[in-house]
Amino acid sequence: MAYEYGSSAQRLDFPNPYRVENVFRMAAAVILVCGGLYALFVARTGLSAHLEGWSLAPIIIGVGMLAGGIKHAATALSRLRFFFGRGKPEGLAGELAEGQTGEKPDAPKLKATMRGGAIAVEEPTGALNGLLYSMVRPLIWAPQPIQWVAQLQFRTGLTLIVVLVALLVTMLGVSEANDLAWLGLFFFVYTAALLFIPLERGALARTHLGPGGLIGLVLVAVLAPVLIHNLSPHLRTLGGVDLSGQALLLLICAIAAVVVFFIALLRQMVAPPQTIMACEIATVSMNAPPNQVLVELDREMQRGWIEQIPNRRYARQIPQTLGASGSFNGELLEETQPMPRDDMRKITLQDALREPRYRWLTLLSGLGVLYTLASAVALLLFAHKVSMRFTEPVIWEYICFAGGMFSLATFCLRAGHILWSRFDFTSRLTWVEVDGNFQRSNTAIGAQFTDRVRTEKEIISVNDMTLRVWVAEVDSVTFGADSQRRMIGLRGRPDLASSLREHLQRFAEGQSSVDMPASRADMEKIAAMNSMNRASAGADPRAALQGVVDAVAPGPGTPPAFAAPRPSACPKCQHPVSPTAKFCPECGNPLG
Repeated sequence: MAYEYGSSAQRLDFPNPYRVENVFRMAAAVILVCGGLYALFVARTGLSAHLEGWSLAPIIIGVGMLAGGIKHAATALSRLRFFFGRGKPEGLAGELAEGQTGEKPDAPKLKATMRGGAIAVEEPTGALNGLLYSMVRPLIWAPQPIQWVAQLQFRTGLTLIVVLVALLVTMLGVSEANDLAWLGLFFFVYTAALLFIPLERGALARTHLGPGGLIGLVLVAVLAPVLIHNLSPHLRTLGGVDLSGQALLLLICAIAAVVVFFIALLRQMVAPPQTIMACEIATVSMNAPPNQVLVELDREMQRGWIEQIPNRRYARQIPQTLGASGSFNGELLEETQPMPRDDMRKITLQDALREPRYRWLTLLSGLGVLYTLASAVALLLFAHKVSMRFTEPVIWEYICFAGGMFSLATFCLRAGHILWSRFDFTSRLTWVEVDGNFQRSNTAIGAQFTDRVRTEKEIISVNDMTLRVWVAEVDSVTFGADSQRRMIGLRGRPDLASSLREHLQRFAEGQSSVDMPASRADMEKIAAMNSMNRASAGADPRAALQGVVDAVAPGPGTPPAFAAPRPSACPKCQHPVSPTAKFCPECGNPLG
């Protein structure tokens, strides 16, 4: 598992892309560590026999090999388990914090891509790039880091071919041994230096074979034999060391490594990305502040969070409705948590050898281990010769051969690492825009002279607001956990855009313009006031008074707020009495 975000986030499991590369790194580490220990054992034996300056050579070789092996092992061990932490991979643009409004500098480019429905690509310039992109047409759609490395490797490969031709011409045109030795040393050092060119410099990588460089190499191939022949009397001999054969072998192996890299690169190419955009437009009228649409949009976006991970927010602008009337605009641009692509799975060494996408990449890493083994063998032979007190100048050919093989191994492992570091993601990008005009007004519910209950509210009237909704699935790629993530595919989702547009349109058109009480206490008070209105409209004052009493009566068991009416008969003798009488005229009983 390479992607662990939480114990319940099973969808975020990401296979470790360095699993196969770690096998080759550990193999190189074992070769160098074992070789370094053997060199130190040879040095100890030599020191016990004699102590002189040459005795330090095996020690230096052993320490250097141990350092190289430990470095390979540390690199492999650090990638046994690979984690993407919170907030990884990086967003396609700068991210806004919670509650922050505005947009980051890269957000306009992202919106322009969605509006135009096309991913901007950097057009190659120069004659060599024109040749490269005409030969490898899908390369224009590759991620930018891959294009940079491909351009650099193509120029390096052409340079190696020209150097190879120059070396062959030189070997055919030179007969003097000393002249050939110096020319071989020149071509060997130049080839090894080409292989150590950093591959991760990206846009800063410069052309190594421009018109001037090509003319210079041709002049070297033609004039170098003559110059060396004229200068050879003033140059000391190299003691029989002839590196022309090693330079030829190094050039052939380097060209083969570049060819393997390009084949591995072509096997990872995909079809041109789909950039069909989905956009929904609607005209909406509502009697409510337009920012209510963004509030509902925030809720809808949160309902779509993947594994409860908040979306990346790149732009957010709240509509402002200041003054009696005016215009407004607002937007929200968010991306869901990038998820591993569905076809990404755990790749073993056996799978890598079977699948075309990884077969040549595996071969490239295997060449790195093979060249590491050749370099270690040459160094151990040198250490053995020195321990046997054989110090003729010819033994330096072992050191030169080891240096050439080490440069080839470094070249292959670094080039392969760039392709092994690729991570593919998919996510969903949503962009919603609202703009229009507003006007403030007051609305009142209820008759002014007849109703006793009326409600009044200030509303914001929005007529013909434009609502635009873009929704797309994004294919993106990153090379390493901390590298920049780049968009390589954009597929519109008209179904999701239409659904979101309909939801927001229904929400906006369903906003109420009447200020109505909704609590139970408010409803009881309104019912009492309605009863008072009806009672006050009656002709009988006693009926009106009784209606008021009924309206405000708290309920059974509670003393009434008004006195009850007098009885129409004497409670004692049942003799009819006047409503205004205080005593019964028959029996004199007090009536209240």
